[in-house]
Amino acid sequence: MKQEGLSFFTDTYLTILGLVIFFLFFIGVVVWVNRKNVRDYYNSMQSMPLNDGELSYERK
Repeated sequence: MKQEGLSFFTDTYLTILGLVIFFLFFIGVVVWVNRKNVRDYYNSMQSMPLNDGELSYERK
């Protein structure tokens, strides 16, 4: 059944294009999350429940 379904899918370039798009998106998200200038912001968000919701970080 699987082979029969795959026999109709002849556009292999779409598979490669999808793989490239999702891979670049994943790399972009990893780079976005690990930026240096937001490390202080993440640390302040991490301790926010202990500070009764007061935000001690000021954006520059």
